Amino acid sequence: MDKNVEEALIGAWIDMAMNIRGNRIVTGLSFNEIVVCSILYRSMQTGVGMLTATDLGKRTKLLKSQLNKVLTAMEDKGLIERTRSEQDKRKVYLKLREEMLPVYLGEHEKVMTIVHSVCMTLGEEKVRNLTELLVEAVEAVDSLSLQPDHKQTVSNEL
Repeated sequence: MDKNVEEALIGAWIDMAMNIRGNRIVTGLSFNEIVVCSILYRSMQTGVGMLTATDLGKRTKLLKSQLNKVLTAMEDKGLIERTRSEQDKRKVYLKLREEMLPVYLGEHEKVMTIVHSVCMTLGEEKVRNLTELLVEAVEAVDSLSLQPDHKQTVSNEL
């Protein structure tokens, strides 16, 4: 692959990430809190129900210490509640508190306004293509973490 293409990809990726995080589209919650809320909300909507911190850690790719800090802040704000499993006292389940859903949904609506604007600018076909490409890119990155020596391979390429 042409190195210029790879450099352009990483440049665009960094620009998008910085725009998402840096423009503070959401103001009431941190970026990580929004991500956790989104995962918990989707689990409610799909009937999955409550998730464990381990489930969230796998989805968010946050370090355990980072995730615990985020979850504690969310609990302090009253966004989530923790429930210890009756069957296995070591397991603690997390869920969004129903009465706090308007907080998350208000922030989500701000994000969706930006997404809508991007969709209108790009058009439906490009958005569908972009979505497919992003899914493929995530799968490609995820497959690297499954390879035991991927860090060595990546560092050799740098």
